[in-house]
Amino acid sequence: MKRIILTLVVLIALVLGLTYTVSGMGGGSPEKTGVVDEYNEYPGSETPAATEPAPAAVAPTISSGSSHIISDFESGSLKSPQEWWTFDIKTAAVVPNTAYTGGDSEVAENVGRYSLQLKGDAANWYVGGVGTYVAKEGQDLSKYDTLIVDIYGNGESSGTLKIELLDDDNGNWQIEQDPKKAYAPTSDDKLTTEILVDWQGWQRLAIPLADFVDANPGVGDDIWNPNQAGDSGGLLQIQLVCIAPAQVGKVNFNVDNITLTKE
Repeated sequence: MKRIILTLVVLIALVLGLTYTVSGMGGGSPEKTGVVDEYNEYPGSETPAATEPAPAAVAPTISSGSSHIISDFESGSLKSPQEWWTFDIKTAAVVPNTAYTGGDSEVAENVGRYSLQLKGDAANWYVGGVGTYVAKEGQDLSKYDTLIVDIYGNGESSGTLKIELLDDDNGNWQIEQDPKKAYAPTSDDKLTTEILVDWQGWQRLAIPLADFVDANPGVGDDIWNPNQAGDSGGLLQIQLVCIAPAQVGKVNFNVDNITLTKE
């Protein structure tokens, strides 16, 4: 009888030992349940696949010496270090410059890694565009007299770039607009100039600020005043508006290195 009991004890020990060995070897993963645990934020979530790191944001150059860079797009993004909003245009994207060569060789060699591509179809000439807020407290832009911009054209039918500068005349650091009048400013000046892009490759344009025209006479004070005097924020916004070469045409060009300078 003792021999039988001893045999049974040995068999039970062997079975328990075998069970422990199999489960302790990691032969399978524990079944996933719908319970959130400390490792997975959501039930059944997996570690995401590695992606190419986004380019680091590059802060725009602050006013220094004879120039002030509004945007060179070297961050590779329309969201940083400053945000560019878009309106109506089909394509407004920061793209690598590797595919954009030719034109003025000196400009082509120095445009940097990225530029802003503006592309789209017209609705009664108008295509849409982009804009950004440029005012910063304590910033004095009154010493600059020229706007420089690098433009990559795609031939004679690339389109027209309309540049709009909006300054603060009622001292609230905002541009009020009337949505019933195509969002025209109601209290501040809008000065504009137009560039017919009819070339292939890169070109650098230097536009005297004196050549900008008051596009809304009778609104604001009708004076170009980019300086922050009194409560005014000075130059608040810049907008790039695209106009097609035909009523139902297309626009296709790139913009880079938008800079205020003193000639």
